[in-house]
Amino acid sequence: TNTGKHFAKNVTIEIPYEKLDLVLEQPVDFESLRANGFDVKKFFQDQGWLSYFDILNGPVYTQLVKDFWKRCDIITQEEADKEYNLKVAEDPKKNKGKSRKKLGLREFTETEIRSGCTGYEVV
Repeated sequence: TNTGKHFAKNVTIEIPYEKLDLVLEQPVDFESLRANGFDVKKFFQDQGWLSYFDILNGPVYTQLVKDFWKRCDIITQEEADKEYNLKVAEDPKKNKGKSRKKLGLREFTETEIRSGCTGYEVV
């Protein structure tokens, strides 16, 4: 979500970057498929899909991924309810009965992982 405002998020997991190991995989490895008897690359090539697989198998920005995980919070229904109750408690007369949106909170529809990278909120 990009609100246009700078979003700062503090570190929530105190693990040095060098201790965070990323497993980098190719979601689609045509060479491994071919070696195992499934030479399907030509079917995707004929349909013009190879550039899509290049994107899937493209670069991974490891520092950005590590930053995301070091600053993440997992928001369940319980945390969303606490967030709402704290906002109402700031001014009970004014805030009681208002929707999350009217209180300036994100709508909550399912468990979310929230973080911040390069000044943007990432959900």
